[in-house]
Amino acid sequence: MSPGRTAPRLASDTCARRLGAAGVDAGAPEITWYGPAGFPAGHPASEATEQARCGLMDVNGRDAGTPRRLGLEVASVAAGILAAQGAVAAELAGLVGGGPAPAVHTSVLQAGLLLLSHYFVVATGLGDAVPGPPLPAPGPPFRSADGHWFEIETLDAEPWKAFWTTLGVTADADLGRAWTLFRWRYERAACSLPVGLHEATQRRPLAELRQVAAGSEVSLTPLRAYADVLAEPGTGVAHPVLRAVDGLPPAPFSVRPPDAALPLSGVRVVEATSRIQGPFAGMLLRMLGADVTRIQPPEGDYGRAAQCLHRGKQAVRLDLSRPAGRAELIDLVTGAEVFLHNWRPGKAAEWDLEFDDLAARRPGLVYANTSGWGDRPEARRLVGTDFLVQAYAGMGHGLHPDDAPAFPSRVILCDLFGGLVAAEGVVTGLHRRARTGQGWEVRSSLLAGAMAAQAHVLDDMARGKEDGRRDGRPVWGSLDHPIPTTDGDLVVSAEDDADHARLGELFRVRPGPREVMDRQICDRLRDGTAADSEAMLTDAGIPAAVVCNDLAGVPADPRLAGLFEPAGGTCVAPRSPWTFE
Repeated sequence: MSPGRTAPRLASDTCARRLGAAGVDAGAPEITWYGPAGFPAGHPASEATEQARCGLMDVNGRDAGTPRRLGLEVASVAAGILAAQGAVAAELAGLVGGGPAPAVHTSVLQAGLLLLSHYFVVATGLGDAVPGPPLPAPGPPFRSADGHWFEIETLDAEPWKAFWTTLGVTADADLGRAWTLFRWRYERAACSLPVGLHEATQRRPLAELRQVAAGSEVSLTPLRAYADVLAEPGTGVAHPVLRAVDGLPPAPFSVRPPDAALPLSGVRVVEATSRIQGPFAGMLLRMLGADVTRIQPPEGDYGRAAQCLHRGKQAVRLDLSRPAGRAELIDLVTGAEVFLHNWRPGKAAEWDLEFDDLAARRPGLVYANTSGWGDRPEARRLVGTDFLVQAYAGMGHGLHPDDAPAFPSRVILCDLFGGLVAAEGVVTGLHRRARTGQGWEVRSSLLAGAMAAQAHVLDDMARGKEDGRRDGRPVWGSLDHPIPTTDGDLVVSAEDDADHARLGELFRVRPGPREVMDRQICDRLRDGTAADSEAMLTDAGIPAAVVCNDLAGVPADPRLAGLFEPAGGTCVAPRSPWTFE
């Protein structure tokens, strides 16, 4: 059968694997392609069509100036993780409330929209464009004289300037403008730089560039291949790691109000996070019904776009660098069920705010730490940020076919999947507390998020049973890319022989080698309009979708408008991806 007429198999498989890893025997949630969006029953869909429809291809292709498909099935995998979270939360509600667990529903389309939360806020209220014209050369990654591609990262302008001036880049290269564009790539999913920066790295071997980076306090990591990732034990941890606290009396869990509509209603969360991963996890817990209090630093939070991840949370401003601020935090945590933070390695120990410190004060506490690198040694020498982790985890190989460079995506996939994994760990910890009364420490990371997004690819490689991939990289033909038409781009999925044969009949293409047929079909599609072709193909049961080419237009689509909610001013962001009945 066509993928548009079956349940999203990868999403369902992902959900089942993650429920098994969590040790939770929960009822199977319902995962559909498009959930409550306004499509008729049986409307054909696929991973590719939902990437096109929700805007993932638009954001992923901004640097190239044209929509680009992500080779990793990020919307389907995210839907599977969300479904598992919802199922564990529903099971928890049944345990605490003494009744049946509510039924859980989510969809691939809603998961894809959720991954773009802060990009929607930028597009609908802050404006996508970076002020001023772009610079002439692309953004990272860079290439060394000995042929290695690599990413760099720093969160401060001075190390950035020191790195490039050490490499001989002069002031006329507009390093200030370059720094602005480099820093804003997290919000805008685009980056351009002066040509001189690329020329400078291509004059030095990688070993020398590493030395310059270390001396400038800039983090640098080469782009790795999947073979490198599979060869290194311990890299592939794709789940949250949980540890119970011993030696304390059990703490009953009975916070659920009797008339609660959402499974985490009554659960109190204290969140001390910044940037994207931690706030995204806190937002998911809020969407599941938790009361979230975020600790805001005196100087405010990072990034206006990221503020959408704090909607619905209560804010308390504390200076945690001072003992009085930490004392207030402890008071808040002793009245909560969950504490979530993403402090840099060593900070919790320095402040006496590690799991064992707080668990003694709050029996039954679920203590979650979302880091960059987890337990990997890179935490000691590299800043934990998205594009470095994408490079280290080899994600470019899963994202792009052989005929394209294996570069990271500008979509902040590690932050987003890291947040999914963190929220999953918290919900699992709460479920275990309800059964045992114990407190639980939860550890997750950007690296765990990266591995979660591509676990199915690496598992298939390790088993030697790849389907549609070669060495982890997608094997695509002409039909697997967005197809330009007279008025926009179109995505078509014909993944099995029956659908492909029907597609050939529709366009009167003689049966023959698949790629020859695909090129002829693409030629026919280019002569029509995207909307007319979508209607004709979906009427025939073949998944197809017009590619979003303006993220601000997605909430205006009447079929999708009900999937969004206000996020301040004119901004909108995706609603909760779950329905509980």
